[in-house]
Amino acid sequence: MKDNFFKKHLMKVSFFIFFLLSISIQAQLVTVKGKVTELDGIGLPGVNIIQKGTSNGVVTDLGGNYSIQLQSGSDVLVYSFVGYETIERSVGVKSVIDVILKEDSQSLEEVVIVGYAATKRKDILGSVASIKSEDIAQTTPVNALDGIQGRLSGVQISSNGGPGSGSSISIRGTSTFSGGVNPLYVVDGQQLEDIDNLDPSDIASIEVLKDGASAAIYGSKSANGVVIITTKSGTKGGQTRLDVNAASSYSFLNSAIPVANSNERIYYEQVRGGTDPNSVTRPADSLSLLYANSNDLQKLVTRVGRRDQINVAVSGGGEKNKYYWNTGYLQEQGIVINSGYKRINSLARIDADIFKNLTAGTKLLASYEIQKGLNENTVFQQIAERIPYFPVFEPDGSYTPEIAGRQNPIAEANERTLDDRNFRAQSFNYLQWQILPSLSFRSTLGINFRLRKQNEFNPTIVQRVGTPPDGRERQTLSYDLLHENFLTYRESFGDHNLSGIAGFSLQKWDEEFSDIRAQSFLSDFPQTFNNVDELRYATTSKAGHSLTGLFADLAYDYKGKYLIKGTIRRDGSSRFGEDKKYGVFPSVQVGWRLSGEKFMENTVVSNLLFRASYGETGNERIGNYESLLLYQPGYWYGTNGIATYQLANPDLGWESTISTNFGVDLSMFKNRFNLTFDLWQKTTEDLLYDVPLPEETGFIQVRKNIGSVENRGFDLSLSGTIVRSENFQWFSSFNISYLQNEVKELADEDGFQDGDFYISEGEPIGNMYGYRNLGVFPYDESNAFTNDGVQLSPNFDIEGNFVNYTLNGQEYTGDVNRLRVGSRTLRGGDIYWEDVNGDFNIDGANDRQVIGNGLPEYFGGFFNEFTIKNFSFSFLFDYNFGNDIYKRYDQLRNDLNSSNETPSPDRIAGAWTKPGDIAEFASLDRGRTQNRLGPNSQYILSGDYIRLRNIRFQYNIAQHTIDRISWMKNFGVYMSLNNLLTWTNYDGYNPELGNRGNSLQPGVDNLRYPNRTEVIIGVNISL
Repeated sequence: MKDNFFKKHLMKVSFFIFFLLSISIQAQLVTVKGKVTELDGIGLPGVNIIQKGTSNGVVTDLGGNYSIQLQSGSDVLVYSFVGYETIERSVGVKSVIDVILKEDSQSLEEVVIVGYAATKRKDILGSVASIKSEDIAQTTPVNALDGIQGRLSGVQISSNGGPGSGSSISIRGTSTFSGGVNPLYVVDGQQLEDIDNLDPSDIASIEVLKDGASAAIYGSKSANGVVIITTKSGTKGGQTRLDVNAASSYSFLNSAIPVANSNERIYYEQVRGGTDPNSVTRPADSLSLLYANSNDLQKLVTRVGRRDQINVAVSGGGEKNKYYWNTGYLQEQGIVINSGYKRINSLARIDADIFKNLTAGTKLLASYEIQKGLNENTVFQQIAERIPYFPVFEPDGSYTPEIAGRQNPIAEANERTLDDRNFRAQSFNYLQWQILPSLSFRSTLGINFRLRKQNEFNPTIVQRVGTPPDGRERQTLSYDLLHENFLTYRESFGDHNLSGIAGFSLQKWDEEFSDIRAQSFLSDFPQTFNNVDELRYATTSKAGHSLTGLFADLAYDYKGKYLIKGTIRRDGSSRFGEDKKYGVFPSVQVGWRLSGEKFMENTVVSNLLFRASYGETGNERIGNYESLLLYQPGYWYGTNGIATYQLANPDLGWESTISTNFGVDLSMFKNRFNLTFDLWQKTTEDLLYDVPLPEETGFIQVRKNIGSVENRGFDLSLSGTIVRSENFQWFSSFNISYLQNEVKELADEDGFQDGDFYISEGEPIGNMYGYRNLGVFPYDESNAFTNDGVQLSPNFDIEGNFVNYTLNGQEYTGDVNRLRVGSRTLRGGDIYWEDVNGDFNIDGANDRQVIGNGLPEYFGGFFNEFTIKNFSFSFLFDYNFGNDIYKRYDQLRNDLNSSNETPSPDRIAGAWTKPGDIAEFASLDRGRTQNRLGPNSQYILSGDYIRLRNIRFQYNIAQHTIDRISWMKNFGVYMSLNNLLTWTNYDGYNPELGNRGNSLQPGVDNLRYPNRTEVIIGVNISL
């Protein structure tokens, strides 16, 4: 009886406890669903919904829907989204909460970093182009510059070669001769010379300061523009987040260059020897291994490339701190054998509130890079010129050595060692004291360290027969310190807003360099200097310079309608002469926001701002000590000693660039449509250049300030959300830039020659200087001209005998003049060179002229993204028009300078062979040296192109599915195609040529690393 009573009541107690636990569990696991929309009822994607007082939160999906499972604690939900008012809703007993967010006029425009302070985008008075991390990631770039190609007006990005070679950037044209062509990079306040080791996954945003007024606050290093990069950081009070991004890609040769095969080579050999083209036959020995060869060298030297890339980032924060730590690994195997790039990088960033008014932060970036390269010119020029029936491999499988002065290009690519290793560390630290609500003080210290080791080894197989292996090792240790202190003031007085900055900057660079080169090694292994037989030389050097600056800016606006801002900076550099060490760089900007006027209320215009700016910037990027009289030890005049090797120039000073900009910003339909237009001009004066000296001085050149160059043009950007509905969104953007360049003044008004280019007053930089090819003379008698230089028409009888000349249909009986090159009169099959000065003698002093220009006139991009629920599709075109390319590699193989060079297929097939031929190319007779003049305009081709730069397909798992997995925040997969199609008439590897640091010689193709098409598959996971 007692047992039954006990069992009966025990069951009741157990059921009661289970009931209470169920209520408790249900109370803790309440799920709230709903939808967040705008006033027009369209769902808002990306809205943050946080359970107040916790780190529990979700994000709305593309339709604005959300589902959040509440934890124990507060029952208040906070809804926030950039550009909209933040609101709170109490849950109570509700399980469905729909919310309407209203636009917040105070925060509608995002904040960007310009100069030393944050500024609302709508208040920017200069010309600034911006791009965010999600846009940079579209192409899965290896470096940051790849990610902005075609996306920003006025900013031109060009590839410089194979894996790890980086890209070149030009902001509003070329404004210097040799004083450094790259912009200044500012990463979280730290000023850097390059960003090759910065992982694109670490970047939150990039701002490019294009006009002089915006860049003037950086003074002497900002003449070529400023690129401001903000890296990612954690979130105060945010939940710890783990982001994993992984991608793998395969790439292949996009297009090959035309190369002659063995049959074409045999035809060439016999025709140049006098055989009738119709009687050409292959050698009789059908078993000959030599003539049976016809190697496709481009196929042998290329392969399917592979890239693997992974990033793991942890971010978050507490009430008084935030942190971010990302580690990335990238390994790329290039499409050319033995080329590749590897990078390991780790960036850690911590920001913390030490006291109520004191904030501190530190960032550390460490990276290791190794680029395995090849001598591009040697490998690809050998491929273009090599006799195709020459063997590449011996019967035993070993490489065929050098034959008749022709190296084996496969051995060159595979066996030569050209390793470039970089060990880098960057540290940036700041301390900020909020002295008053409107006044703060910030002190920063940046340290940049780099150790670069370049190893070169040339084994026996790539040498001339009988020559031992040789090698070289170079090591560069460089480090710089940047220390800045500045005050920031910001205050509002009713409708009046005032802000200002005042500070000073100290920067110091040091560099140590060593170079050891071996004349010969004992053997191919080991490839270290303990295997050296004879040392050629060993040299070391040490150098450094410093820079100091004072800077200030002051900005005022009234109701955000009438705006004015001024900056000034005074810099001093140790690189310049005693009389020109300091420079002053002022700027002023004004703006009128027409949309702020009463008569613009209740219109479709969200923002309409007219702005103008004037600024002066400088360039101090020359070598150290170039203003000083220098001595150097060495072997002089038959004895060892010390002698002067550089003249002093105490007047060597700054390049200064004066820039003006007039622009308009227009936003309409609640910022769904945006237009930015800038009309600009910048003039660089006191250009830095090495001026040749007379031989009598005993010196070759001296660095001077010699002239000025002007760039002018316009930038136009259009963007907008064309369609936005609950399940579909279409965003589109287009940009175009026009550029015109002109040299205004030179020390020598006759100009000067730089390689195959000529720089002269009234002409643009990049003029290709050579001989104009007007065709090929069909007959000997075709080379006939009147005294005025008018070409006569020869006439022949039915048997082919010359009869007479006619001019305008009438028989000509006057003087007949014939063109000649030196002592050679041009004949049938020779090139008809344009006689510029009319003396019928073609020579370099009088008949060379401008035959092309390497600078583009128009460039830009066109981007579209379509989002359908959780699926997105985007594509990017970029284009370039108005420039020429000097196909120098083609001229070198087609000039018949060596019997062991093979011309191109079209040169062989299109050559003049007999009197009367209307031919594209001159005779194949190597003895006609008069046809080797160059540069030859026949090899100046249009560099215009339109490229389908990227296509991307992405799918993100729906938010309601993610919500079922408590530890997952996001999961997405994507496939991307890079460099899929190019529309161009240029038949080289790639019409996109970076200048590789030489601003005076754009557009020269010496056969660089070929263009590749890349297929990428990736995944993004957030936990």
